[in-house]
Amino acid sequence: MADSPSAAPVGLPRYDAPGPYSVVNDDGEWLDAARGRTLRWRRYRPQAGAPSTGAAPAPRPPLAAQTPLVLHSHGLGGSRESGADWLAHWASWGIAGLAVQHPGTDVDALASDSPLALRRLLRAATDAGRLADRQHDLLFALDRIAAETPPAIGLSGHSFGAVSALRLIGERRGGGDRPADPRVAAAVLFSPSARGGSLPLAERYAGVAIPCLHLTGSRDDGIGPGDIVAADRRLPFDHMPGPGKYLLALDGATHAEFAGDAAVGGPPRRRALLKGASTAFWRARLAADVEAMAWLDGAAAGLAASDLFVRR
Repeated sequence: MADSPSAAPVGLPRYDAPGPYSVVNDDGEWLDAARGRTLRWRRYRPQAGAPSTGAAPAPRPPLAAQTPLVLHSHGLGGSRESGADWLAHWASWGIAGLAVQHPGTDVDALASDSPLALRRLLRAATDAGRLADRQHDLLFALDRIAAETPPAIGLSGHSFGAVSALRLIGERRGGGDRPADPRVAAAVLFSPSARGGSLPLAERYAGVAIPCLHLTGSRDDGIGPGDIVAADRRLPFDHMPGPGKYLLALDGATHAEFAGDAAVGGPPRRRALLKGASTAFWRARLAADVEAMAWLDGAAAGLAASDLFVRR
């Protein structure tokens, strides 16, 4: 199949195309005084006005006063600007977003841009303390978000951000484990991994009961020598119980393509599939959109023969 933008299942919305709402951003920060951490964030808000893309607007359902919201966790070396391509797209479809920046494993940790700084950052991915910091960053952010009473909350993350998200939705590692946070209704995991932990994988993921969409690719390897191989990105999906679990693995897709950085790009067909599948998933699971659920059921319409879409 040629690398052209994907088609939606016949008769259903094009969730890969810009949605019917304009999007505004605002930045801020929170001080977690108990841990001495300042968490910078960027919020994406859908607005009732027409989008600025110039594209013909999709049918516009009323925008609720309180919209569903997705909390996003960046990968190693990222920032509150990470995931912008995904978060802005979701907001154009009525799903607000908030990207939080994790001190110590963010872009500031790579300020020297040296090989030594990169090696230190890679070691952080195996440091239980760094992961615990991120886990509590997300819990702190959830407390603030929940106080605003959105009707539903989702959680997303890329790479180490996906690993961080797993800590809140029921993953057990044999240390520092917590019950799944009941405030999180669904999760999208870009380039997840099963690195670390001491429990067998089936036991480790047995408690992940909420719907999850796992997104990876055949070239979704880690970012350093000896790091994760692409095939292992699907291990969390393989060992999670159903129902409501989805895996989309795109042939040829690299690790950077899942970060949500528009500058990285990637073939239009793959980018469209990632936008379409993730948006349909959020619309189905956070907004009870029956057309979005039907889109997921027919998502194979835009796949190449070498792509993989599994649901259970």
